[in-house]
Order: sequence, then C-alpha cells, then structure tokens
Amino acid sequence: MSTEVLKNKNKEEIMNFIRQRLSFDSISSSLRKVDKDLFEKEHRRFEMSGYESNIGECTVHNMAIVNEFADLGIYNHTHYLFVDFHKGCGTLYLRYFGDSRNLEFDLSGYGTTEIIYKILEVTIFSGEGTRRRDW
Repeated sequence: MSTEVLKNKNKEEIMNFIRQRLSFDSISSSLRKVDKDLFEKEHRRFEMSGYESNIGECTVHNMAIVNEFADLGIYNHTHYLFVDFHKGCGTLYLRYFGDSRNLEFDLSGYGTTEIIYKILEVTIFSGEGTRRRDW
C-alpha cells in the first residue's frame, strides 16, 4: 500500500493495515493444533520491558518492527527516529530533516499498533519536509 493510499484511509483502516503488516501470516499455514481464528488476531509486538539477556536484543527486535514500515518513507522525514522502552514506558525520539530540534514523544500506555500509528502520524502524515532520495 502506498503512502498516498494510506493518507486517504481513516484511523481504524490504518490500524488494521498495521496489524496486517505485523501479522504472522507467513507461518500460520505451517502451524498445527492452533486456533486459526485466534491466531489471525495476533501480531508481532514491541518488547517494552527494556530488560534484555543480551546487550542490544530489545533494540534489534524493536527496530525490526519499526523497519517494517520504512518502505512508506518514515525515514525520509527525519535525521533519526527510534523508540526506546524502560519498564513498559516508551519514548519516540526523532529529529526532522532540516530541523535542529531533538523531539521526544511519550508513548506510555500505547500498544504496538498505536506506537506505529504515532510514528506514521509524526512522519508521513505530518506535512514535514523530506529529503531527496532519488538516484
């Protein structure tokens, strides 16, 4: 789905798109003894504890989820963008391209789908300028 198509959808349609993109569809057909209806409602989620057995594993896992939406151009609006969690409380850090302010958005109480929606909201739906990415 393109960014332009997404911009014409309502919030619930966008949330469903996010859930679908994070779903386990690719493995659901290989699972046995699983309630398919319940499983279809599941999707990958952020690791929000902030605790990790190996240094960087939460960051790698969480950025892999954010990167599922890179093709929509979320990084075209920013110098940097990342999420960080500590004891279940999340923060979105970013700096818009061409701006010197470092911004923080509190994500406390948000689930994975709401966090991705917030990222889309402050990037591709924001109206902020983008960098040129043509080759």
